[in-house]
Amino acid sequence: MKFINYVKYRDLDKIAGARAAHFAYADRLREQGKLAVGGPLTDEQGRRIGLLFVYEAVSRDEALAFAKEDPFTLANALSGYEITEWRLRGVNLDLLIKANRSADRSGVQNTQIRLFANYAKYAADKSRLATARPAHWEYDRTLKSAGKLALAGPLADDKGGLFVYNAVRREEAMSYLTQDPFALEGVFADYELLEWLIEGVNPDLLASDFSTERSESSVLTAGAGES
Repeated sequence: MKFINYVKYRDLDKIAGARAAHFAYADRLREQGKLAVGGPLTDEQGRRIGLLFVYEAVSRDEALAFAKEDPFTLANALSGYEITEWRLRGVNLDLLIKANRSADRSGVQNTQIRLFANYAKYAADKSRLATARPAHWEYDRTLKSAGKLALAGPLADDKGGLFVYNAVRREEAMSYLTQDPFALEGVFADYELLEWLIEGVNPDLLASDFSTERSESSVLTAGAGES
């Protein structure tokens, strides 16, 4: 199972002091098959303000343990952590690998691939979700075919989703977000769009959880919605 750790920084001095240990910890998790992809989140000014990790864990308790044992957490450098089960529906490994900055830990290397993470929460009205879903799937396929979607999938509790766009600028990524049928039909109750700097990828852990959208539909029919 996959779990997202989406968290903001609290103390930048403590972040700086724990960064080397954090990198070593992330490398170890990835080598052990426990971290699929991760890296810092930046604001519109390019300042690192948080992190987004995707863990591979047998349970939420195990994923929580990964977050609690992170040197950033131990240094009390984070504002907390939000661990949520996530279901990977679509992935473009080529984009993620090209965006990977793990070879340069100085934070100054530029890459031609820029990724922007849309961490969205859904409206309580699930009828909108069901109505917009087919168009949303088609939109995702269009973006992926154009090389503009790196990751996509719903939270397991059906209350949100994570969508990672490939864009030259934040404005371009925002246009992909606002043109999504989920945005047009009011499914997105709230969202945060931040640039995501990839600092390590384990391709073996990034196989889609759903081979086809038909399998998602069968789950939905049983009463558990997907996005």
